[in-house]
Amino acid sequence: MATANDSGLDVVKKCSTKIKDACARVYRPGMSMQSALQYILDWIGDKNTLIGAASISFLITISAFTLFAFFFACIFSVIASALIFIGAKLIFYKPKEYAIELDGEDTILSFVKDIHINGESEIVIHSQPGYGKDKNTFVILQLSNSVSILDCRNITSVTDKSYRDIEIKFFHPAESEYSINSSSKEGDVIFEVVEQTADLCRVKFLNPVRNNVRLDFNPS
Repeated sequence: MATANDSGLDVVKKCSTKIKDACARVYRPGMSMQSALQYILDWIGDKNTLIGAASISFLITISAFTLFAFFFACIFSVIASALIFIGAKLIFYKPKEYAIELDGEDTILSFVKDIHINGESEIVIHSQPGYGKDKNTFVILQLSNSVSILDCRNITSVTDKSYRDIEIKFFHPAESEYSINSSSKEGDVIFEVVEQTADLCRVKFLNPVRNNVRLDFNPS
């Protein structure tokens, strides 16, 4: 029988997981400081904007510690800094565009990476001429730092819902029933299916998370 303590513990665990996932986007064990800074730069979208926001945040933090008590200054600095960076993103951020040519195909795919305020990042494939249901559906992901698409077929977008929780949308709807096979040269890939429909599939990768992962969607 569930108790109030169990419910409270579940809430704490969920909050702890969300905080851990959010922090893992910026820094994880083994990630270089350069990669962490690059992630923040990609989130803001412009180097000069990042420097400006960091400078303003630093000045506000120094002022807060001279005007307020230590505890209140810490809270004020964190909130003010967060608002500054979010404001800078809202004003100055512009999506980056990428052109990637798939091996063995005469098709250029245009990618747009759009990192939203809530932390979700989405890579959208705008066009896939010549790709139909007769083609195998697969995606090869790089998960080492931020999510990247290395190769794909019959995929319209990949969204990083939370830390290693990936939503994949199909260009052409998949069969009503299909299996999901995973592979990596680094070892076995462990994942759980969060959602599976003809239009999309959402999977969560479990530890150990491999750097490069291939997912194949095969009709059952």
